[in-house]
Amino acid sequence: MRTEINTLLIPVDFSDKSKNALKVAAKMALRHQAKLIITHIVQTYTMIDHGGKQVIGSQTVQHNIEAAEIKLEKLRIRLYEKYNLNIETKISTQNIVDTINDFVNSEKVDVVVMGTSGRQKMKQFILGSNSYNVLLHSNCSVLLVPENFKKTSFKKILFPVRVQHELHQKADISMLLANKNEGGINLLGVGKPNQLIDVRKAYMEMKKNLLLKSAVYISEFQLSHDNAEIICKAAKEKNSDIILLADQDEDSWKSFMGDNFFKKMINKSDIPLFIVKPKLKKLNNKTESVAGYDLTMPIPG
Repeated sequence: MRTEINTLLIPVDFSDKSKNALKVAAKMALRHQAKLIITHIVQTYTMIDHGGKQVIGSQTVQHNIEAAEIKLEKLRIRLYEKYNLNIETKISTQNIVDTINDFVNSEKVDVVVMGTSGRQKMKQFILGSNSYNVLLHSNCSVLLVPENFKKTSFKKILFPVRVQHELHQKADISMLLANKNEGGINLLGVGKPNQLIDVRKAYMEMKKNLLLKSAVYISEFQLSHDNAEIICKAAKEKNSDIILLADQDEDSWKSFMGDNFFKKMINKSDIPLFIVKPKLKKLNNKTESVAGYDLTMPIPG
């Protein structure tokens, strides 16, 4: 089956980081001739009494919804006039993970694009940021765009091979991005001593796969004791524009203190992270709190 990106979803909170991510998403939608869905989440608070669940401050919520609709429409018009994109805007009052997964189902979203602040404080290491929770629990691929990333194309694509998970899908995505961005692929094998044989085998398989697809790529293999550290260092040295990652975490039991693979990648990288996932991946019932700092949804104003 041919890999394509037909629909992008971007949650916005009208902050600088979400505006920067929106610019990247718009250019990406233009390159892929994809539909762009922009959503804003209006926070609601409820209480349960003898009458059942009641929304607290329903008039304020309605006011916030109307204010957000005006802002989203202005964004839509501006982007349409600039790029002539197929754009829809949507308001949600659910949490961010439920909002995203509802749209993945109803709108057949291929990629969620989110702005991130990058460096996390201790509170976010412990509780988890919204970007981390979306990364873990969304039912489609996720592109995390750091606020200080100012490019809008992905010409230098870093394709790490660290696990055997989703490798062929990553290869297809890397080829798609290279084609749409007129770019090239850097294949990077990173193997810990206890995984060296399996990772090197997967790395050689991907070299053969890309060769058969006539991809423009360079490759290298590095012994690693910290995959996140090696990948971030390589991305910086090679001036990469995007890093493709499988959605398999490492040392997930360390997530409480931010020492697992994905939290370190979010915290260390100033380059967009494209987490490749199969669509409609089953949602983990034990979802972490989505009320993180990384993509808050304040009252428009």
